[in-house]
Amino acid sequence: MTKSYFQGTNFKSVILTSSILVVIIATSLLLTMNQGMAKAEQAAPVSVFKLARASIPIDIPLAKGYENGDEIFFIATDASDEKIAQQATKLLGFKVNFSPLLSQTPESALSQAYAFTNGVPGKGPFGFQIPVLSAKPGDPGYSPLLQVNTVTWKNSSSVKELKSVQEIMDGEKNGSLTINKTGIVVNHPAIKWQGGEMKIRDDKNITDDSTYGPAQVLKIDTNKMLVTMVAHRGFGPDGRTIYYIVADATPEMPATMMGVTSVPFDEKLVGTPVAVDLFQFKNGINGTGPMGFQAGIGAANPTDKNYSPMWKISFNEWKDPSKATILENLDDVVAMQKSGMITITPAMGGKHVVNCPFFDQSTIVEHMSKT
Repeated sequence: MTKSYFQGTNFKSVILTSSILVVIIATSLLLTMNQGMAKAEQAAPVSVFKLARASIPIDIPLAKGYENGDEIFFIATDASDEKIAQQATKLLGFKVNFSPLLSQTPESALSQAYAFTNGVPGKGPFGFQIPVLSAKPGDPGYSPLLQVNTVTWKNSSSVKELKSVQEIMDGEKNGSLTINKTGIVVNHPAIKWQGGEMKIRDDKNITDDSTYGPAQVLKIDTNKMLVTMVAHRGFGPDGRTIYYIVADATPEMPATMMGVTSVPFDEKLVGTPVAVDLFQFKNGINGTGPMGFQAGIGAANPTDKNYSPMWKISFNEWKDPSKATILENLDDVVAMQKSGMITITPAMGGKHVVNCPFFDQSTIVEHMSKT
């Protein structure tokens, strides 16, 4: 009888060969699947929340004064008196916020400004000579928060331009002028002064991916009387969009990291109503906030009665970052804290205060830098 092809040793050989092929193919498929899964895991996107127009360059008008005989350039962003805020807005063509809380600034945390109500005509707030300030950044008595004193000449024959506090005090002593302490406090962060200026950013191309630091100023133009600064996007207490600039801070370490003026006097605001809560995120969803996570939430909008440009920073930290969600308002923050999802810790031992004037979107759009 003729043997079938599938009989004997040939049949066994085919079975063995087929089995080996099945194992090889299965192993190959399993390896391919594992490699694919590994690549997928590696490529799995990290949760990211990027706000559109997260950073915008804006042009802010400069104002000029004298400090110890030298010129000093500053910006006017906030005032404790509504009429003064409106007057400054009209004079500068830039919205100056009304911040009643600034009137509660401790005397020890203030520098002094002297504004002339008569005398030499000029570009001062009342149409006369430019104001005289008592200190510049780096001086022991410097603060961006200024107590406004009005200076009035008694006799026109004595009128002359004064450029230092000492000259004003001498004028009061000899009876040439009077000084009136108004109780009005303004926020006038110094931008450029004798021997110094705010740090200027090397990378002038501001995008949604731009880093928060290492500086907040893009350009200082004392001819056009403009400073170009980076405005950062965040949330107000009700979830509305706000923008803010960073002018100065305490302690020195975070001030240096942000590239702003270090002002030890800012610490004197801790524990006062002038330092309002601002919550930044220490972990969670990656984003455009100063620490690389979601944007911060302030406890006041610039039109609120409890608004102040001086902010006491606290850190929100998710206990389980994998469960982080986007928080947009104060109610969200309170709810997450009560549920135990986040902890809130005062930054730098409760001594981290930042001068961040807030602006609404219309102000940002109107003054967006064209250069």
